[in-house]
Amino acid sequence: MRHISIKWRMTIWFSLLMIVITTLMLVFVMLMNRNQVTRPPAAEVVRMVQRNADDVEYDHGAYDFSDVAFFGHGVYTEIFDADGRLVAGSAAPAVTEVLPLTAGPIRTAQGSDGAYYVYDLPLAMNGGALWVRGTISANAKGSVMEVIVPLAWSVPLAWSVLPALVLLSVAGGWLISSLSFKPMEKVIAAAASISGGEDLSRRIGLPRGRSEINRLAGAFDDMFDRLERSFHAEAQFTSDASHELRTPVAVILTECDTLEQGQPTVKDYRAGVEVIHGQARQMSRLITQLLHITRLEQGTQKLEKECADLSELAQSVCTAQAQLAPRGITLTCGAPEPVTLLLDVTLMTRLLNNLISNAFRYGRDGGHTAVTVGREGDTAVLSVADDGIGIPPALQEHIWQRFYQVDPARSGSEGAGLGLFMVRQIARLHGGTAEVSSTPGTGSTFTVRLPMA
Repeated sequence: MRHISIKWRMTIWFSLLMIVITTLMLVFVMLMNRNQVTRPPAAEVVRMVQRNADDVEYDHGAYDFSDVAFFGHGVYTEIFDADGRLVAGSAAPAVTEVLPLTAGPIRTAQGSDGAYYVYDLPLAMNGGALWVRGTISANAKGSVMEVIVPLAWSVPLAWSVLPALVLLSVAGGWLISSLSFKPMEKVIAAAASISGGEDLSRRIGLPRGRSEINRLAGAFDDMFDRLERSFHAEAQFTSDASHELRTPVAVILTECDTLEQGQPTVKDYRAGVEVIHGQARQMSRLITQLLHITRLEQGTQKLEKECADLSELAQSVCTAQAQLAPRGITLTCGAPEPVTLLLDVTLMTRLLNNLISNAFRYGRDGGHTAVTVGREGDTAVLSVADDGIGIPPALQEHIWQRFYQVDPARSGSEGAGLGLFMVRQIARLHGGTAEVSSTPGTGSTFTVRLPMA
């Protein structure tokens, strides 16, 4: 079976199931037929008396005969008390011989139209002893044969229809399985195409629905989206790393060659080690930033949100950054009121540090950097303003790109052009935006807006 397609498996199993059900129905019909034919009137009167005896109830000081069938299947039922008085029911109208109540085997009584079978059953009740009597004509076959005749006719008819039912079940199983699994061909084709590296952008494209096939196709499309993003992110990471690490690696190799080829002094060795150490630190910072960016782009960076006060967080970051302000730059923080929202504190701290570090890097000597936190309706607003060199209008959108620097000479060895890129990515992860307003020679204001609801 494992070498047979699911379509054919469904067809075979569906057909076998229909055959089994049809066969069981035929067997049931034949058994019912046999049971009806072999059930004589004597057996029928015993069965009805026992059933009616079970239906007699005694409740609240009175007998209840509402469930008793006083006439059914040719059997007349009478109920007597312990003294032989008739309590309910009536005798067969044609019976002329009256028999005493006697527990035991079936007896025969004479009637105007022939013999009758009589069966008595004593019944012990809370209200006292009762007798249940059943009477049926010894020739009572007409009512039974009325049921048998159609059953007897149904057997050959059913056997003649069986081949047609088998063919119909096979055709129905094939049709149902074909229609059900037709979308799977698209799933297989898309998976094969992506697996072969032909087209990573290919998708199954089935409409989203409740059926298992549509849900499976949707899950595959989501998986293909993640695979494509992961592939591009990996390719981008490789490209970025190879590009940005080329310079520090070259500096390290040059420094090592210089120390190996000459006759360096201890001072030369120390200076060389310091250069190598600095370049290694820069490479480490760059790789860490690239890994963070890759996780942000792939969506593998899970937000660990908590209810936090953005004003308090900004005050804390400014207190730490004020100790690092270069070239006489002063740093102030204006957060007059609490602004509470769900934040990933670690990522938001990195966002603030990147904005403040960028302001320090491009601010003027002895200048001022201001951090403010407020709200506009249901939106939290964070801004970092400096009075530095500013950004020309034509370049303001480019600053959000990875590795872009307005003035590489001012960035120094610490800057790689990734800080603002991460700022915008972190803001987007929180459902917010990051924008800049700048005037060359006057300064820049970076604004991050985050939803509070």
